[in-house]
Amino acid sequence: MKIFFAGDFCSKPSTSVISVSEDLRTLIQSCDVKVVNFEVPLKPDNVQLPYQKRERFFQSDDAPDFLRGIGFDLFSLANNHAFDFGDEGFKKTKSVLGDAAFGAGTYEEAYKIKVVEKDGVRVGFLALSFAAYTGVFDDVMNQEGLGCAYINDLKVNHIILEAKKKLDYLFILPHDGIEYVDAPMPETIARYRDFIDYGADGVIGSHPHCPQGWETYKGKPIFYSLGNFLFNSKETTQFRADKPHWYEGVCVIMTLDNGEVSWEVVNTKNVDNIGIEVDHSEGRKKHNEIICQYLTNADSYKSYLMPILLSQFAKEDMKCLERKQPSKRDALMLLLGRKESAVNNDSNKEQERLFLLKNDLKRYRMLRAMRERKHNNK
Repeated sequence: MKIFFAGDFCSKPSTSVISVSEDLRTLIQSCDVKVVNFEVPLKPDNVQLPYQKRERFFQSDDAPDFLRGIGFDLFSLANNHAFDFGDEGFKKTKSVLGDAAFGAGTYEEAYKIKVVEKDGVRVGFLALSFAAYTGVFDDVMNQEGLGCAYINDLKVNHIILEAKKKLDYLFILPHDGIEYVDAPMPETIARYRDFIDYGADGVIGSHPHCPQGWETYKGKPIFYSLGNFLFNSKETTQFRADKPHWYEGVCVIMTLDNGEVSWEVVNTKNVDNIGIEVDHSEGRKKHNEIICQYLTNADSYKSYLMPILLSQFAKEDMKCLERKQPSKRDALMLLLGRKESAVNNDSNKEQERLFLLKNDLKRYRMLRAMRERKHNNK
């Protein structure tokens, strides 16, 4: 059996303008199962949602048919934008994608493993998300309503253990990581390896919007982020994101045979938001090699990652501490145990504080950067 995995997909403009190169289309359609992260919901009709500071993303109603047309038949919904348009947006998306969608819904549906069987081989897929702004079951006391499966819920480990008793293969699809950074956090590495330790046969990550390299751990593949298959949340195809590696993606073809897993990496590129092609450039191959090498050498990895975290700390977190973003500053003050943190009843500010306090990796990023600054100042 062959499985094709692609990263994040979103197109607010009609997908009728997007072409897929013939060689890429052939690769997708040559596989038995094709999986993509359907990152952003469809917009429901006549739904009024309360104001929130963060932009609500939606994508074109023709996106599902476009993806099906090029071969995709499974859609992960466990991501931080799945509920941007509330329950109604999710319900519309789920109704269009049908049983091909997984990773979100009721509590039971969110944590349910999607199983595909071919020629007697049973393969499972479990999709998980970090504690996003909204729409994730990250409160162990609340299992009501709709949401995505939470990556750090301890029940996930037990789900993997039990699932492997009934499945031939199990793949975990976590949506987590620090955005726009092309190497994973140490905590990400530890958690994804954890999935393998509990019995998963592979981990296929998404969310950072750039590829983050991969490694073989105990004979199993871990892809920390596939990056974007195509992501354009703006009104026009003319928009250009200024984030590094935004237009680069990695796709993976997994081959399953007699209990073994082998894989092939396919570099892709988004061409002007209207084309998705295989990227054969030597530069992409070289960059992949460099990032993967960092993952095998602790000193090189730290030397590469820490300056990036310090830079993000200076640009983002310090601004919060300097009161340029009051609600974020309050959340950071709470983290640091500072009494002067303001707490009021402004619901939007409260939501922002909650998001920053519960976002594990952003909290770890800040703490690592602060420790490094302290070490450098000795």
